[in-house]
Amino acid sequence: MVEKFSVKIKRFNIDFEVPLIWFTYFPFIGWIYPFAFRKDDAFAMHHGKQAFIMALFFTALPILLTFSTVFVPISFRVLKLIIVILIYLSHGAYFALCALGFMKVKDSEQYDFPIVIQYAKKINV
Repeated sequence: MVEKFSVKIKRFNIDFEVPLIWFTYFPFIGWIYPFAFRKDDAFAMHHGKQAFIMALFFTALPILLTFSTVFVPISFRVLKLIIVILIYLSHGAYFALCALGFMKVKDSEQYDFPIVIQYAKKINV
């Protein structure tokens, strides 16, 4: 059973079917779909585990960076600016990896993100 929904916009002549598995890499919450509804599908779980690890890492990283500014003296404004820039860059990197993952799921390719797959294989669901 492949869950799909139809997207139709008559004004722009758009009409296509979207499988729900495409949303596995939707930032921060997309991994929930394979874990909740596609446990028997190895392809969905492969990408769901990787999306979960990336969401976990890219949620924890900005939180840690934000709380690290507490230990930086007020007079070190340049260092605080660098930390803020790193937070924004981490979000940009996460969205880029989500886009890459989406493209791989869309093409039905069982892609392994180099570092992420090591931790994703340790998850038993």
